[in-house]
Amino acid sequence: MYRSIRTQLIIGFLLVMVPVTLFLVGNNLYSKNIVRDKVSQMYRNTLDLFVHQMDETMITVNEYLSKLTVLDDDVGLLTSYPLGSDRYILTKIRIQNTLNRDVDFYNLIDTIFIYNSNDLMLSTDHTGRYEDISRMFSDNIETMIRQSRTVGRDEWMLWYDKRVPGGDFLVRVVKAPTEDLYVGAIIQISDLLELLSIQWDDGDIGEGAMFGPTGARLAQEGAPNQTSLSYEDVRSKGAAPYAFIADKESGRRYLMMNVTSEVSKLTTSILVPESYMLQGLPYFQKATYIVTLVLVSLLALYMLYIRHSLIKPLRLLISGMKKISLGILDVRLQTSRTLEFVFMANSFNNMAEQIRSLRIGVYEEQLKAQKTEMKQLQAQINPHFYMNSLNIIYNFATLKDTDSVKKMALHLGDYFRFIMRVDRDLITLEEELKHIRNYIEIQKFRFPDRLHYEELVDDELRGLMLPALSLQPFAENAILHGFANRRKPFSIRIGGRRSGDGEYALLTVEDDGEGFPEDVLQSLRREESLPHSDSSRLGIVNVAQRLKLRYEKASISFDNAEGGGAIVRIRLPWPVQDNTASEG
Repeated sequence: MYRSIRTQLIIGFLLVMVPVTLFLVGNNLYSKNIVRDKVSQMYRNTLDLFVHQMDETMITVNEYLSKLTVLDDDVGLLTSYPLGSDRYILTKIRIQNTLNRDVDFYNLIDTIFIYNSNDLMLSTDHTGRYEDISRMFSDNIETMIRQSRTVGRDEWMLWYDKRVPGGDFLVRVVKAPTEDLYVGAIIQISDLLELLSIQWDDGDIGEGAMFGPTGARLAQEGAPNQTSLSYEDVRSKGAAPYAFIADKESGRRYLMMNVTSEVSKLTTSILVPESYMLQGLPYFQKATYIVTLVLVSLLALYMLYIRHSLIKPLRLLISGMKKISLGILDVRLQTSRTLEFVFMANSFNNMAEQIRSLRIGVYEEQLKAQKTEMKQLQAQINPHFYMNSLNIIYNFATLKDTDSVKKMALHLGDYFRFIMRVDRDLITLEEELKHIRNYIEIQKFRFPDRLHYEELVDDELRGLMLPALSLQPFAENAILHGFANRRKPFSIRIGGRRSGDGEYALLTVEDDGEGFPEDVLQSLRREESLPHSDSSRLGIVNVAQRLKLRYEKASISFDNAEGGGAIVRIRLPWPVQDNTASEG
């Protein structure tokens, strides 16, 4: 049963359900964005609180170190006692006890130290690395003191030494009022990272990292990297509150946030897997994806149906119309099951058949007109040429020049015999040239010793088949119009050769006379009709029309030579293919 295109479009609209698909996809994206925003806000608050507490602790330690250098009597009196004296040793013991007590109070501090040029005191280390820490200070304390003079008032310096657990640590050095006495403390970055990890109860939730001002990831010695988080990722986030990055190794996506400390210039970053954030939405997401997949599948099937029932017939119609425009009239369309296309295909087939019949009829009329024009051209005898020929014969007879009378009568008889007896559509080029030679010989009796004729035609072209009187009208036109000065010698030359690529036969008719008038030349080039009053030039227009009608690739051009004279160039396909034969 035939169905209309309108019905098919209504069915397709009901099957596609585009609004439902857009709603499901949009709702899914909206839900994911809401969850991301809420989770990122929660973790951002946690990260801000952690960094703020860390800064507050380091500021508190700064105040403690400043008070230690000013308010502690033992620290103030230490340098006043001789090194190694009983009072010096007792004062040092009291200071050591104070340091051990205070380092336990400030649990973020790893080591408190007091240094002068003669001695170095450290708080007790419970990890068994006291000797390593002591040697580290002995090697670096002077450099630490020098660099502490270049940083801000409350700023902690970042330092690295492999003898400290994790390698990276923060150090703060404060100069006491007493000359040549310094107090300070160090905080291990690994301890800060441990405190950061406490914010997550489950190790699978995320990962924390700290970066120095140069972009180096801190305290990574002996700790495996869970992700490929780098400083480039942190810096690429810019001022955004959060960003999503992909792990280069595993391909997993993470929510990334970072905060820079105002006291230590450390950048603290945390990563939260996107899958953990969205763990409450998997079923809804899967349902959305399944519904979307089903709708897309239905749409794809419907598009295949539309392609078969609508697009394919349209393409066949367009292809058929292109073939018709190229002259291929035997193309026909197959009917489809769609009502509109059945009517369209039948109409197209009827139209193609009518065009074919009409074109054949028009072409037959053109052939009849061509043959009629040919008969008229054959029967057209210029009365002046006829009267001049009789006058010449009469003058020769009066002078009793019987030889000239015989020659004139012979050429004139051959000339009229060719005109009256050409009953073939095509003759050879040699026959056409023989007719031209007869015409020229007749004209030479009128203009003795002033009319010259030359043939430069290759032998292979003399058997070329072409319509009768294809060259003679050009020679006649040259004598009638180009030979204006009858006292001056006049030459006509006919040439014939193959083109360089061998695909065409090139024929030329040249003279050294007056050439074409400019208005006539432009009319011939534009293929415009000449006035009927100019009947002597109607023959060349007739030749151009007959050649183009018979041969598809034939062309004629008209020019004036630079030195004077007219040039007519005729190009015919080689071997000559008769257009009438191909149509039949």
